Amino acid sequence: MQGEEENTNITKIQISFVATMSSVGVFRKEEIDGNPYFVILTETKVDQKRRKKTYFLCPAARIKYLKFKRKMLENYDYGDDNEDDDNDADEDAKEDGDGHDKLYPFNSSSHFPNTRRGDRQGKSLLDCYLPGICKNPVVPLFRYNDKEPYCHISQCGACKGKMLDTSKDYACLQCQRKFHRECVESPLEIKHPSHPFHSLRLYGLPTFQKCFCCETSLYDMFYHCATCDLSMSPVCALKPVPIVIEQSRSHHHPLTFFPAQALICHICAVIKKFDPAYICVQCVFVVHKNCIGFPHVIRISRHSHRISFTSSLPSRKLSCGVCRKQVDNKYGAYSCLECDAYFVHSSCATHPKVWDGKELEGVPEEDDIIDDGEPFERIADGIILHPFHSHHLRLEISIAYDANKYCRGCALPIYEGQFYSCMECDFILHESCANAPRMKRHPLYPHPLTLKVAKHNIDGGIFHCSECRRVGNGFFYECGKENNIVQLDLRCASIIEPFDYQGHEHPLFLPWETEKETRCQMCKYDSGHSKLICMDCDYSICFRCATFPYMARYKHDSHFLTISNGKEESDQQDWCEICERKIVKVKERGNVLWNQKEALRYRCNVCCTTLHIDCLHGKEMYIKPRETERDHLTFHTFRDMERIFIRVHLNSSLSRPVCSRCNRRCPFPIFFKGLRLIYCSLDCVRNLPRFSLLV
Repeated sequence: MQGEEENTNITKIQISFVATMSSVGVFRKEEIDGNPYFVILTETKVDQKRRKKTYFLCPAARIKYLKFKRKMLENYDYGDDNEDDDNDADEDAKEDGDGHDKLYPFNSSSHFPNTRRGDRQGKSLLDCYLPGICKNPVVPLFRYNDKEPYCHISQCGACKGKMLDTSKDYACLQCQRKFHRECVESPLEIKHPSHPFHSLRLYGLPTFQKCFCCETSLYDMFYHCATCDLSMSPVCALKPVPIVIEQSRSHHHPLTFFPAQALICHICAVIKKFDPAYICVQCVFVVHKNCIGFPHVIRISRHSHRISFTSSLPSRKLSCGVCRKQVDNKYGAYSCLECDAYFVHSSCATHPKVWDGKELEGVPEEDDIIDDGEPFERIADGIILHPFHSHHLRLEISIAYDANKYCRGCALPIYEGQFYSCMECDFILHESCANAPRMKRHPLYPHPLTLKVAKHNIDGGIFHCSECRRVGNGFFYECGKENNIVQLDLRCASIIEPFDYQGHEHPLFLPWETEKETRCQMCKYDSGHSKLICMDCDYSICFRCATFPYMARYKHDSHFLTISNGKEESDQQDWCEICERKIVKVKERGNVLWNQKEALRYRCNVCCTTLHIDCLHGKEMYIKPRETERDHLTFHTFRDMERIFIRVHLNSSLSRPVCSRCNRRCPFPIFFKGLRLIYCSLDCVRNLPRFSLLV
C-alpha cells in the first residue's frame, strides 16, 4: 500500500509538471524547516521523487548560442534547421526593442538533451559548430572538488553575480566556470508570486536593466516582463519566498506575504513599484520585503550624532536632514536623540551614499569613535612635531605677504594669521592645515577618511581629488572601500553642512539628487557631479569654484582681492595684470574640466586690479615644489601612455620661461621641467608628442 501511495504521489507530481512546467514554471506552497514557503516546482524535484538524475547544459554554452543566433538574426541569415524558432525569436526581439538594446529570449531548455525529452533546441545547441560551446553537462560543485563542500567567493559565469555556497551550485569541467544553481536550472518562463499578473521570461545579452529585488545590474541571463518592464536575476527569481515572517524587530505580530503594488510601507513611507509587501491585518501594518529588519541605530555621514528609528514622530512639520523634503509623520523615520529638530527618511538614512551598513544597536559609543585628534606631537608651548616632517615646527604670526612662501599642506600662500614654520628649513604650514585631524567624517562618504601625504614613490607623487578633480602633492584625505579609492584635498574635505560661502547670503547644502545637472553660478558650467545648492533661492556652485580662496593677495597690490564672476562689473572689458589678456565672459554651457573659459577673476575694488584665477593660483594650484630637488612627479601622457618624470619649480625669475609644448611664456606661479624641456601646465605635459619624450 505504501508503494502504491508513493507511486500515486509521483504520478500526481508528473501530471502537475506536464501541465505547468512544460510552458511556465509555477511556485507551489511547501514547508521548509516547518515554515511555509512558495517554492518553484522544477523537473529536478520530480526526478528526485523518482530517484532519477537530471543533467543540465552549461549556461555559458546557452548564452554563447543565443549570441550566435542574435548575430544571425541581425544579419538576416537564418539557418534551415531552426528557421521557425529563429523567426519566433526575431518577433520577440522586435517586441522588446530596436537595435542593440533588443532583449533576446532563450529558446533552448536548461536540460541536457536526451531521446526521452526530444529537446530539439538543446540538440541543435550541441550540434553547433561554434568553438567554445560546452558539450558536456555541468556537475555539482562538491563532485567537482573531490566531494568536498565548496566554500569560496567567486563570480557566476552566467549572471556575473557573487556566489558562495556548498553543494547547491554547479561547475563546468570543460570551460572551468562555476554557476549558481538557479542559473543552471532556470526554466524558460516562470510565474512568480511577487508578480502574479504576468509571466517572466528568460532573456539574455547585455542590458541596462536592474533586478527589482536586489537592485544589482543584470548581465547575459535574467527574467523579464516586457509588459511592466520588470527584471529579476535568476537567483532572486527562483529562490523560495517565505509566506509568513515573524520579525520582532519590525513588528510584534507575524507578517503575511501580500503581493500588492500600491501600498505605502510603514517603514520607508514610499510606494515601491512591483515590490511585494508583508502585512499584519490585525494592526493594519505594511512593510516591504526589503524593509523588514531595518536597523534601529545607525550613523550617517550627513550628521555628527547617531540616529535611531522611531515609529512615532511629532505632529509638527518635519524636514529630512538628507534630501530636505518633508517627512510624513504618519510613518516611521530616523531621529537624533541629541538634536530635537533632526529627522531623516528611512530610505535616505539607509542609502549606501550616507550609511556604511553597520547596525549600532548595542554597540557602545566609544567603539564607534574615530581617531579625529591632532595629528602632531606637542613638544612645548607653540612647538610641535608633525608626522609629515622631520623637524620641529614653531607657531608664528604672518606679518608681510610673500608670494614665494606657501603651505606644504594645501599648497596655497600664507596670507595672514598664524602658521607653523620649521626651525631648521623653509617648511611651513597653515595653522588649520597643521591641525587637520588624523581621521574625519565627510558628508559625501559613509566611511571615515584618513589623513595622508603624497609621496613620490606612491602614485607618481600626486593625489587626485575625487570632488574638484584637481591634482596635488601635499596633504589629502583617503578612504578605500570595496576597490573604490576616494581622495579629497584639504579644502574639499573641510566642506560640511550647512556650508557658509562668503559669496552667497544663504547657507548651502549638498543636493540629494546629484544626477540632475545644474549650472554653476560662478564658472557658468554644468555641474552634474559634486556641487552645493541653496534651499532659499536658485543658487548652485560646484566644488571646484567653492574651494577657490574667496579672498587672495597679489604681490603688486596692497589690498585683498575678492573673487568675482563679472556679474556686477560694468561693460568695460577687464584685462589680466599677469598674462595681459582679456577676461571674457562665459555665455555657453560646457564641461568644467575641458575648454574652460576665463570668466572667474580676482578683483581689487580699490585699485581696479583684475587677475585670472589661474594666473594667480595656477591651473594646478595644489602642486608646489617639493622639500628637495630630488623629488619628482610621474605622469602618463595621453598619447601611448608613456611615463615622463618632471620636477616642479617656482616661476619667480624676472624672465618667464617658454613652454616647449605651446611655445608661450609660462604665466603661472609654477612650471614643470623634464630632462631638457619646460612645460607651463600639466595639460602641456600630458599632450606631448611622442618624439619630445626622447629629447
